[in-house]
Amino acid sequence: MEHQRQVDLLNKIIQDKKCTAFLEFAPGPARVTAELNVENGTSIESSPSMIKIAQQRMKEKRKKWNFVLGDVFKLHNDKQLHKKYDLVFCFRFLLHFKYAERKAIYRQAHTALKENGHLVFEVMNKNTVLPLRRILGKRRYFVYDKLYNKKEFIREMEENGFQVVALHPVLTHFWLQTVLSRPLKMLGMRTMAEKSIALLEKFLSTQPYEWIAVCRKQQRTSELQKTSETRKE
Repeated sequence: MEHQRQVDLLNKIIQDKKCTAFLEFAPGPARVTAELNVENGTSIESSPSMIKIAQQRMKEKRKKWNFVLGDVFKLHNDKQLHKKYDLVFCFRFLLHFKYAERKAIYRQAHTALKENGHLVFEVMNKNTVLPLRRILGKRRYFVYDKLYNKKEFIREMEENGFQVVALHPVLTHFWLQTVLSRPLKMLGMRTMAEKSIALLEKFLSTQPYEWIAVCRKQQRTSELQKTSETRKE
């Protein structure tokens, strides 16, 4: 459900914003890329093996997409990435970095975007996810994930030259969805479990599992940059 919701929302954002030029950071095996309703975008990936998997997946889908072996932190070094984009997006990437690295990625995205272009990625809700992490412990979640509340996230984006224009909820009633769907999955009733999750997804809540953030590029000022430089995790 999380994957499909991410794909559906990104497709809707692309359509609503009338985006025609796309840049993806760290596509991995093209989990999201392969499900998009558009073609001829560009993805930058640091792993040659992941690029091979992603290219094969896109080939199977009969979709045209350009995968570039490179470093997200050094886009200016790649001649293939010197154009400007309507949309920069990434999933399962930004949240794994501490603030200094996120700031560097925001800067790369800001530079790559056209005026009023958008950066889209997932934001994990601290109020929902942190209690889960405490229950399951570090053995289950040993990779760093940045968790936010809304106010904290909006401030971080403003400090880095972006205005948060939308936060689309994903898994709107996570705990209830988990309680209802888990027994059904254990009984082999996966379709029924997915339907129960989808039904609850129609009802909004203030504390979803995550948001898909849509952040519009703003003009960076020296004051914004100075504030951003002094922030700590």
